[in-house]
Amino acid sequence: MAPGALVWAGAAGLTGAFGTPWGDVLLYSVYLGLGIMLPGVLLWRWGRGNQDGFPADLAFGTGLGFALSILTYIPGRAIGLPLLPVAVPVVTVVAFVAVRSLRAHWRSSRPPMPAWWAWSVAAAAVLGLWVIMRSGLQIEPIAFPDAAFQYSDLPYQLALAAELKHHMPGQIPFVIGESLSYHWFLHAELAAANWLTGIELDLLLRRLIPVTAALVPVLAVAALATRLARKSWAGPLAAWLLLTVSSFDVYGWNGRDLISQAAYSSGVLMYSLTHAFAVVLAFPVVWLIVCVLRGDTRRSHWVLLVVGLAALAGAKASFVPLLVAAVGLAVVARFAVTRRVDRASVALGLTVLATFVFAQAVLFSAGSSGVAWGPGQSFHALAGQVGFGSRYHGEPAAIAVLGTTGTTLLVSWALGGLGMLGFLRERRWKSPDAVFLVSFVLVGVVAGAVFRHPGYSQLYFVRAAFPIAIAASVWGLTLLLGGLRLRQLVPRVLLALAAGMVLAKVLSALTPTKPRLSQGILAVSVQVLWPWATVFLVAALVTLVLRRTGERAVALGLGVLVVFGVAAVHLPETVVTTFADRVCVAGPDRPECRQTRRQVPAGGAEAARYIRDHSDVGDRLATNSHCTPVYTVKRCDARNFWLAGYAERRVLVEGWAYTPTAQSRQDSYAAINGPFWDQPLLEANDRAFKRPAKRDLDHLWTQYGVRWLVFDTNLDRPSAALKRLAQHRFTSGAVEVYALVEPSSSVPDPGTER
Repeated sequence: MAPGALVWAGAAGLTGAFGTPWGDVLLYSVYLGLGIMLPGVLLWRWGRGNQDGFPADLAFGTGLGFALSILTYIPGRAIGLPLLPVAVPVVTVVAFVAVRSLRAHWRSSRPPMPAWWAWSVAAAAVLGLWVIMRSGLQIEPIAFPDAAFQYSDLPYQLALAAELKHHMPGQIPFVIGESLSYHWFLHAELAAANWLTGIELDLLLRRLIPVTAALVPVLAVAALATRLARKSWAGPLAAWLLLTVSSFDVYGWNGRDLISQAAYSSGVLMYSLTHAFAVVLAFPVVWLIVCVLRGDTRRSHWVLLVVGLAALAGAKASFVPLLVAAVGLAVVARFAVTRRVDRASVALGLTVLATFVFAQAVLFSAGSSGVAWGPGQSFHALAGQVGFGSRYHGEPAAIAVLGTTGTTLLVSWALGGLGMLGFLRERRWKSPDAVFLVSFVLVGVVAGAVFRHPGYSQLYFVRAAFPIAIAASVWGLTLLLGGLRLRQLVPRVLLALAAGMVLAKVLSALTPTKPRLSQGILAVSVQVLWPWATVFLVAALVTLVLRRTGERAVALGLGVLVVFGVAAVHLPETVVTTFADRVCVAGPDRPECRQTRRQVPAGGAEAARYIRDHSDVGDRLATNSHCTPVYTVKRCDARNFWLAGYAERRVLVEGWAYTPTAQSRQDSYAAINGPFWDQPLLEANDRAFKRPAKRDLDHLWTQYGVRWLVFDTNLDRPSAALKRLAQHRFTSGAVEVYALVEPSSSVPDPGTER
């Protein structure tokens, strides 16, 4: 308990230090502990027969608690009872106090893990906090005016959370008539937490949930690896590998801060919080599937699985398709080995498939959200970053470039699963649980290679596979290294990882500059591939040399760890050098900053919140701000969502990127910068901001339910006609707010607030 309490105290201090009011930190801690973790842990122990132990109960129970919160909020919000999720902890606690057979679940029935296990995992969690601080909290200010320069997707996420706070079923809030065909369950959880705690959605989105999603998977991967391998040391090793293994990249396509771009770390940052949240939900589902494949088919187990799958399907679209394929392959493999049909495995496959079909038909409206067949898009996008340049001519050249880049990326993506070579021992590869894990990882890697998306979202298949690959890899390593005592194991593991880091440094020194296309495609291909080939050659030589000692399995395991050490080479440099770094927040006059593009006009958040506090939930807004407010750029970046997000109201036409219609364009430029598809609607909207007649404003009122006009004066000044026909209510910075007058009313003399 002490290590976990200290980690959470550090997390609380971190969020407080980066702009979260201490009262909100305390409120969220109570909400997470009593509203999510407590009922989740108790119900997990009931469903699993109280056999997993406290770390697994806490990690997987947290995922279950979030799932129950979401699945009760959705119907509660639909019937006008948004506080319905509070029933989950209340009913659970009452039941586990009143029912005699349930009282035993207040304590874990398994012996506690060794103290070194808890402290080792806690130390890894501290590194997780470092990642989220350095690559998230420090560069995403929460207070305005600095917060106006936030990551472009965050206003979009805020807009969806605001929509689901007030409406169920929801729709895209920043364009009329667009369905919410998206994985929106994270936003439902944000809305539920807002209703129960009163904490601002913005704080939940950019501070409290990211920190939670950074920490829980560290404990979850440790718990999963420990339960898979039935070895205590598997947990700490998995926790550390999760945070340190990324890819071996001597040319730096991920930049100096490589740890912030690792497959896991990039998911926990706020740049894909839907993925980070889904990882929390995915771990218990994966463990439940493994248990079914191992023969645990009790009824309560199936209840947990259905709840977990239902929440995961709506949290991120990339997980359930991988589960369908992996479970299907496990069922086929079991039949091939035993020549008989296992009913539980078939039932498992049908359950996962039914979840996928339901999600596609209901949540995603049978759409693909822009994901389509397109082999090689990922390879082509990164070809320039390894020296090929962005343009090359001729089919042989294209084959060479994509082949080289593809080989490098596929090896990088699959690297986290290298330890599953241990399944070759004792014919473990024939067992359905091992087949499931191997298949999950391989299908994720293949999906990232063969699909395309305007925003490269197919790479989330790869990211979905990574944390599961780490847990499975460590299980494989325990099969190879399991014969060693702990005092023998630790120094050998550390020595192998250190040897890999040294090897990577040597190779980096031998490749000081990125190759150039002018050297010729063949020369560039050789320069890109030879460091990788050298890594695996050295690992193979280490394995062969150590085999002479008679420990063949141990030799292979240490060879794998050498490769993992190569992939973790940037960790020491990143951690040490960032102590001295001055972190730049953002701003157009600071081009070295991470977020230099303005996402909210000056005064926009204050104006939006004024509307939120002075309008009805059903009021619709209209605005002249359709493009991200970067006024010197002529092209329109339609990722403009700040008004819907901060006002918590629907907008007639704000931005139009990230909608089903825009995503269907496939081309990444057109999906974001293409014109709006309903020009008559856009013209009707914009007439209100140019030289409006009363009939124009009346049309917006009666036809579209518009009650407020929000004017970005950086684009144009309000006309005299608008000032006569509407009530000027509020001014903040460059933004002015006008209230429309009901068509049958005359225009009174309005008061003005500033």
